[in-house]
Amino acid sequence: MSSTRHESTSEPRDAAAMLLRELDSEEAWMRAASPESALDRPEAGDLVSWILRAARLAAIGDETKLAAWPKLASTLGIDVVDAMTKSAIASIKTLEESGGHALGEAIGDAEDASCLRSVEPRITGLLEPIFPLLDLWIETAEECPLDDDALDLVHARLETWELGGAERLAVVETPLHEIDLHIAAGLHGGVQRLAPVFELAEDLALFADGKPSSRMLDQFNARGGQGVTPGGLDIIVEPTLDEWWYVFVRIKGAAAKVVRQVRLGTLLLERLDDDAALWTVSLKDLPLDPLTRLVGSDIAIKTTDGGRFLI
Repeated sequence: MSSTRHESTSEPRDAAAMLLRELDSEEAWMRAASPESALDRPEAGDLVSWILRAARLAAIGDETKLAAWPKLASTLGIDVVDAMTKSAIASIKTLEESGGHALGEAIGDAEDASCLRSVEPRITGLLEPIFPLLDLWIETAEECPLDDDALDLVHARLETWELGGAERLAVVETPLHEIDLHIAAGLHGGVQRLAPVFELAEDLALFADGKPSSRMLDQFNARGGQGVTPGGLDIIVEPTLDEWWYVFVRIKGAAAKVVRQVRLGTLLLERLDDDAALWTVSLKDLPLDPLTRLVGSDIAIKTTDGGRFLI
């Protein structure tokens, strides 16, 4: 996805006309592509990018392109909910871990997702299953401090696309870099990885009578790490997966009292009422593929003093 491709200080009317021509051209290519040929065949990501930009166009008044996505997806044989889910997860990871132009473009994609979240219900109403994920995508973008390169792209987007309040992201309207340069500089690049990237070995994704294998449990439960929040509070993270597919994340240290969100992949954990340091979520009712993917996902922690951690 690259939603900032044509963003500049050009007139909004010119930018909208250019976007419409771009969408028309790509739609014609996708409809004409031969399903038998692997060469130049549209992929799921191509359709997702098209839908997101069509949503931006719809948010500024032209809904015709976005209304065509169900028929286009059917022609291509692409599951849009699945494709959008994968794209959102990838973009959230970029927002959390990247800087520069990659971050600026990811902010643009997230604002296109905001447009989709705003206008799609009245156009087809077919994407409700991914609305919570779109909300998470938008929330993640809203909390991104911007470096100079990302800020340039965000400024260009603000000048080019006149979106309404329901679609416009605050990070675009008033970037964090402008609000408080000192905080932005201190936080940028400040997604702290407390442990190496967790990679669930494929041979461990084998279940015993519908339960996680002992090797999967051992590998997941060996995760752990510690760090320091921007406010100087120590944080110790100890995740656990049990045989009933419940994930628990215990937060120790002074930072336990300032944790405001814990997430496994795209799933938000809930803080236990009787143990404020313990967060949990159940995976037991999920289908096999997303369950396995989530077990291997990053655990993301956010604190009220600006800390963002991955483990």
